[in-house]
Amino acid sequence: MLSSNDFNSSLAFSLDQFKKHDLVKADSIDLMNRVDSKFLFRLSELPKILEECVSSYSALQMLKTCVFAYKNTYFDFPDYHLYLSHHNKKLNRNKVRFRTYPKTETKFLEVKTKTNKGRTVKARIKIPIENKVIGEENSIFIAEQGIANPKTLVPMQMCNYKRISLMDYGASERLTFDFHLHYNCRYENSNKRFDKEANFELGDFVIAELKQNKLSRESKFYEIMRKRMLRPKGFSKYCMGMFLCQGNNLKSNRFKSNLLRMRKEAIYNG
Repeated sequence: MLSSNDFNSSLAFSLDQFKKHDLVKADSIDLMNRVDSKFLFRLSELPKILEECVSSYSALQMLKTCVFAYKNTYFDFPDYHLYLSHHNKKLNRNKVRFRTYPKTETKFLEVKTKTNKGRTVKARIKIPIENKVIGEENSIFIAEQGIANPKTLVPMQMCNYKRISLMDYGASERLTFDFHLHYNCRYENSNKRFDKEANFELGDFVIAELKQNKLSRESKFYEIMRKRMLRPKGFSKYCMGMFLCQGNNLKSNRFKSNLLRMRKEAIYNG
């Protein structure tokens, strides 16, 4: 197993080989309505997998770095309706979150919808960096996305992680790698007040997500994954975090089986 210093050196070496693009170029690909394919693998494999992507992808670079911190605050209803909709594989399910980009000091309110046709539709608006809760204007935006009673949403979880973002040379797909996940979750005490917290880290695996307008398994990244006999897997950062932090209090069979599979495949050792 690579030490932290060895891993960082290998990662830096791999990223140095990429051609770079800026945020303006990245934003030129409109993938707010898309098909997602997610793959999970060990963190130690990331540098080699990145090197195999160099011939087909460029890397997002800002302020001389290609590794960016992300901070998500996920909202749900007090009865965990959004979490349970995902657990029960309900069609047309939603996630509501604040996403903060510390590098650029920008923040967005985002609503993600998984449609009954398997597409991911994301709507978002920029909000003040100091926003902590859903206010009147935010509630209107959320309601416009088809979510009832948005004023009753409460912050349930913070999820911080690192991301590397690639774009193919044909400007038709994005590829992201998320790792070093850290969770902080709120949950109820005996008085039904959301004032207890739990923390959890997932530091030894990567979530790779290929984002396309239309599913194409001819993608270079699908080829790279096939060589390693890795298949697409469902994975929700929000739902896995809720399971890890308070799985004993929530319906969680689906996510428990996901974690057992990850352990069996040596993707996760926690």
